[in-house]
Amino acid sequence: MPNKSKRPKSPDSQFLFVNEDASTVTRATKDTELDRTKQSHVQRQNFARRRRLREQSISGPSTSTPSSVSPSPAIADPSTETTSVSQGGLSRGTDFFDVLQGIDFSDVQFQATSPPVFTQGSLDPRLSAMFSNPFATAASPLALSPRTTGMFESSHSYQPGHYFDMAPPSYNLTPPLRDPTTLPSPPMLLSRRSSQVVNTQRILEQWAPPLIRDYNMVSLPDKYWRDVQKVPMGQMRHAPAIHADMQASMSEAAHMYAFLASAAAQMLWREGRLLLPNVSEEDYHRVPTFFKTKAIEALRVKLAAGQLNHHIAVDVHRLYLVGLLTDSAEVAEPHFQALLAMVEALGGLNTFDDYQMEKLMILDCFAALTWNGVPRMAMTWDPGHFMDETLQNLDTWDQQNIQIGERMGTIIQALNANQTTTITLADLVELLRVSAYLHDLPHYIPESYKWFARRTLAILHRLLSIPLHSELDDRVDSLRIAAAYWTAIMLSPIFGRRAVSRSVPILRQKLDLTDIDFLWAPHTDCLLWVVVLGGICADKDDDLQWYLDIARRAATQLGLSSTTELEELFSELLYDPPSQRDLLLQFGARMWPVAE
Repeated sequence: MPNKSKRPKSPDSQFLFVNEDASTVTRATKDTELDRTKQSHVQRQNFARRRRLREQSISGPSTSTPSSVSPSPAIADPSTETTSVSQGGLSRGTDFFDVLQGIDFSDVQFQATSPPVFTQGSLDPRLSAMFSNPFATAASPLALSPRTTGMFESSHSYQPGHYFDMAPPSYNLTPPLRDPTTLPSPPMLLSRRSSQVVNTQRILEQWAPPLIRDYNMVSLPDKYWRDVQKVPMGQMRHAPAIHADMQASMSEAAHMYAFLASAAAQMLWREGRLLLPNVSEEDYHRVPTFFKTKAIEALRVKLAAGQLNHHIAVDVHRLYLVGLLTDSAEVAEPHFQALLAMVEALGGLNTFDDYQMEKLMILDCFAALTWNGVPRMAMTWDPGHFMDETLQNLDTWDQQNIQIGERMGTIIQALNANQTTTITLADLVELLRVSAYLHDLPHYIPESYKWFARRTLAILHRLLSIPLHSELDDRVDSLRIAAAYWTAIMLSPIFGRRAVSRSVPILRQKLDLTDIDFLWAPHTDCLLWVVVLGGICADKDDDLQWYLDIARRAATQLGLSSTTELEELFSELLYDPPSQRDLLLQFGARMWPVAE
């Protein structure tokens, strides 16, 4: 009996996808059926490898085996990376969905060659329309008629700019009752027997349009809230880059699946469910996992072939986001390590366009904020103080709004905060003044909003990094955490509040260590500011009630008895009405439910 041929070792790679063997998607979870599905995938991949080895032993060594790949990926020139294609491109008449089905995970015939490039001409027109220019002012609409049910039953026609100009659909409406016998059977891709009958075309037709709509109409406006207060998404500073990103997501399978995985994970994180047709509650986490798994497969192939460019790094960044939102920091870690290696190999953060660079900064800071941890990317983007040419106007404006932040400086000195904390909180006062100044301007200045976003993220990075360099007492540390909450909410009220809600119990524990009735006595106004911010961000009833109780006691000591008086106090500390007023009024109404 001949000896079994040994499986060749995977090439060493600084990017973990190549050597992982899909370990990031095969870890055990609490979902037994999902675990079996994942394990089946790994077994099928092993069978496919053995089959290829047998074929190679008959026909001779292949020049494209993993063992022949150089461990150092070739870095594409930025000017040519958008046109970098693998060999064997598609003919213009090739059907997009057929191609995707050809590289499906469930196919035991899957060959480890670079996935082909999908051009505009090879796309199904309905899906192509979803990824076409969302900002053009004139173009003939393309009809979209996905085969969907329920809330997606009506046909949505696409018009350039459509998803940025129209009001978001009301997803909370109760769908009309229907005869269960008329419902189509749900997609089979996520069931245990799905691997034999995956219908990629049906999946994309049903799920891609609502995911793209949700990303453009909800996720992006949430993240860039401050910009869209002045102009529509189609006119904000990142509009051309968003368009280019959507086009890149159309160009290859890896980009497409990474984008859809990210969009699904963000919808699930925000809504607590997937607003997709034919997706049951038990399948909520399987949808982003399905897209993520297919993206990992395509990316491992590209990296094994020595390909690396900024689009691939963006895909990995999206998979890192999916891991954080749907799994855990441990599951997301391999993607983050791969991302760090790619960013370094590509020349650093500054080699990315402003849009992608800002997304990288946001995720790094907000991931740290979620766990009350420390950002892990070096902070290289701080633009410094506000632009010189506007300082004169800002000084004139300040004279008419002198009370902004005046009380916070006194509190910082009284708490004996270290120099780093003192400087950082003083920078927050400047940032607050710039925020109010930009809000009052009648027009939108893209460069000013770019400065504001980068400066805000730089200060947030500093606030979160202070424990690395300084020892803080519990009072100052509580103030630091609350200031980080405040900064995140000022950048994006909805996105920021949701991101910090998980760390609210940590602030509560920190405050419990400070002997609230004694240590905070000289600075009850600061204590009230801290606990109100904690209560605003609390999403659990127990935490919310605790913050409400402390806030009421502090307000009573200060002689406050209404939301109006609470708002006046906040105005003397740190308070950004455009982003925080609604949240403050809601919390105030809970503090004084009868009086208000």
